[in-house]
Amino acid sequence: MKFIKSISTSIFTLLLCTACESDLEQVTYSSENAIPSTLSSLNDSYILESKNASQEAFTLTWSYPDLGYQASVINALEMDVKDKNFANKVILASSKTDLSHTITVSDLNSKIMTLLKVYEMETAPIGIEFRISSSISAAADTLYSNIVSTTITPYEGEPEYPAITLRGSYNGWDFTKSQKVYSVNSDNIYTAMVYFDGKAADGWKFCGTEDWGTDNWGAPESMTPEQSLVTLVSGNGGDIKAYSKNSYYLEFNNTTGELKVSKPHNSWGIVGDHNSWGSGDTMMTLETETDENNKFQYYLKATLDMSAGNKWKIRPEEKWEDDIAPGAVEGEFEDAGDGNFKVSEAGNYTIKWYFNKVTPKIIVVKNK
Repeated sequence: MKFIKSISTSIFTLLLCTACESDLEQVTYSSENAIPSTLSSLNDSYILESKNASQEAFTLTWSYPDLGYQASVINALEMDVKDKNFANKVILASSKTDLSHTITVSDLNSKIMTLLKVYEMETAPIGIEFRISSSISAAADTLYSNIVSTTITPYEGEPEYPAITLRGSYNGWDFTKSQKVYSVNSDNIYTAMVYFDGKAADGWKFCGTEDWGTDNWGAPESMTPEQSLVTLVSGNGGDIKAYSKNSYYLEFNNTTGELKVSKPHNSWGIVGDHNSWGSGDTMMTLETETDENNKFQYYLKATLDMSAGNKWKIRPEEKWEDDIAPGAVEGEFEDAGDGNFKVSEAGNYTIKWYFNKVTPKIIVVKNK
């Protein structure tokens, strides 16, 4: 009986394995036989205007790919400049179920301006391509839909990035008047320089939504002063009060809650030929304004007299560590070409440094 039972068990196991192999053969994925998504067409051209920023630009629709069997497929809507082979593609949407995506004028314009900056292209009518990439796993070949192209005329404006606000005592806990950290790559890493103007130790938090929903992060039960690395608590953390300097560079991972704090400084000033590159920098003060797009902005400002040809830089606490040179910013200024800023004409100048941006901006104005 034991012998018969052993034979029966062996036959059952063999049949089971054979059945499994048969099933695997039936669901083997082949990119050659699969039918990719079909992406809908667009108009030949679009002109984007800032006054229509909140309106819909257009809607793209696509069909579900046919892989020859039922599978969980992630379809991503990709965009890039025409004839760039999607080398720096922007992902507009990604879903297992959605078969359409509507994009606003503001969002589309922001994405295009980011691409123009990557490719070092001027703001002008530009050919843009779209496609759907469909994937089931990292090990399987990705399927690509037809490419749809159109010509889009963007408007001048700063690219917009995913952002998380810093609410705290420094701004009266006002969500609409908060500094931000930004995700340059639209991932889980958010960075920026922030300036607390003497109120960092009074408390602050990261906040993703105005209503203090689940997207907010605060201090754990204990923190050491000026802690350079800390894991924040999501939802029910306390006010962050472990820092006492005016400015910091923050790197925040909103997936892990990990916060890296660096470049602590108490002051920033203008050094240059006007003070013989020595002590006595012209100190910068924190200011705010609402720009032409109704965005609340923070900047550091200094006003000083400079002679013709005066070269200068921005530096913290009259030290050279973390000084700001022309290559690190954009804006309206003269570049001396040797790592310094300069002014060509003698006069009284106001310097504004918009530090809380993905790419900080400096505006230099000669006063009348």
